[in-house]
Amino acid sequence: MCTVLLALAAPGAGSQPPAATPPAAPAPATATATADGVRAVARWAMSPMSKDTNGDGIIDGDGGVPATGADSLRPSPQLVGADNDIAQPHERLIDGSLSWHLHEDGFDVVLNACRSRGATHSWTVRRGTQVVTRTPDSPLGRRTCTTVVRLPEDTYTATLRVRRGDRTATDRIQFTVRNLIVVSMGDSYGSGEGNPRNITAWLEQGGLLTGFTPYWDDPACGRSANAGPARAALALEQASTTSSVTFVHVACSGATLPVGVLGPQPGSGQSISQVERVRQIIGDRRIDAVVLSIGGNDIGFASIFASCALASGCPIAPAALPPLTGFPTLQDGVQSRLSRLPDGYRRLAGCLGGNACAITGPGESRPLNVSDAASVMPTLYPDLTRAANGSFCRYLQMTPSDFAWARSTLLLAEPPASYAYTAPNGAVSQFPLPAGTLNSQIGATAAALGWSPVRGTWAASGDSATGHGLCAGEDAWVFGLGIATAVPRGPIHPNPPGQRALGEQIAAALQFRLNP
Repeated sequence: MCTVLLALAAPGAGSQPPAATPPAAPAPATATATADGVRAVARWAMSPMSKDTNGDGIIDGDGGVPATGADSLRPSPQLVGADNDIAQPHERLIDGSLSWHLHEDGFDVVLNACRSRGATHSWTVRRGTQVVTRTPDSPLGRRTCTTVVRLPEDTYTATLRVRRGDRTATDRIQFTVRNLIVVSMGDSYGSGEGNPRNITAWLEQGGLLTGFTPYWDDPACGRSANAGPARAALALEQASTTSSVTFVHVACSGATLPVGVLGPQPGSGQSISQVERVRQIIGDRRIDAVVLSIGGNDIGFASIFASCALASGCPIAPAALPPLTGFPTLQDGVQSRLSRLPDGYRRLAGCLGGNACAITGPGESRPLNVSDAASVMPTLYPDLTRAANGSFCRYLQMTPSDFAWARSTLLLAEPPASYAYTAPNGAVSQFPLPAGTLNSQIGATAAALGWSPVRGTWAASGDSATGHGLCAGEDAWVFGLGIATAVPRGPIHPNPPGQRALGEQIAAALQFRLNP
């Protein structure tokens, strides 16, 4: 069966996945047969379902590419080459979401006779004793030594026959067709907000008065193949030639659990839930992993940042923006919203291979075919609070005390039972933390649901000696307000180094779990 990979989680608590393995060589022949100078050497490989045609570490799809200047400040608005079965450098994902075309009759397998010697060659492929495909004799040369066949997921035996005159050599290999489908769901930290495909052009050439046209895979959602989950799916693809990886990217900026993941998100042009969007793309195919980034908007990340950017002492003042207005203080609002997260995660679990799925808006209230609960991999949020030397940032109206509060009450994976906040006037307020932090809620709820949280997405920045926060300069893994002139929704989101770091952690977790 087809395997589907959702971009959500990581290894369990206390475990760290091993580093990503290097790309494997094509599967070798089980034997080599030689007859009077005629030699048959059979090898095979899966054709990639996540392609990188120019080696820049970003998936190239078949959703069309700007006619000119795809990686420039001002790409052409005219897209060319969509759905032509040719991946071009910088080409968008199909419909902004899918790495490559899924076919009902299977996946492309490359049969390789290039190490053979002879005049002609042919292949016979069997599933058990049944012949499923047989190729005619064809010339054997450097440009004609590979044959592509499309096969459903299963185990096969392929026999290579090489001829020259009346001399014949044969070789036989056994292989298993395996495609992994990785799904990325959630919010702007999963979608790649702030990182359109051409963001490097602005970072290297742009400025306050420089014209810039962001080139997105999906503009309404700020969705990009630059996102950490997309980079992780590509790394998983490149780790082995004996499996392929289909990447399904539906994460959308601004999404919350009820509005976006489990229901429509009309403010971003999404008329159906992300759950239903995945179903439309893959049908009932089995999902091997779901990479999930969700919770930040549910507790009011934007409200927290805006409130603290406008005035110091923000934790003990009312919030400046919804959804945290109406609470006596920002701190009260955060704890209240955090306490609601477990119910939302449990509801989502019902749709990810659970027993019952309740979504709003159009679509089927039927769970997606996720292989098991451990295939759901929620990512913890990174640390935005520390300078390169490890000290707490000072940014706009936010003091080091405000950043220390944010780290301890919003982000720590293992928070204290209470936190003492020092206000600008020196007064100390003791904040109980009955609902913990966002990252502790993700970790605890994941454990209760049998999910596999990706803890490295926090640990790489939160537990490191070097800080990678807003004020970390060249070590920063997050955009400050300066990006807003080019990408208005970009501030306080991972920048390209941040996305690469997140991608590395997600990739390690995927390989630890899936072992392609």
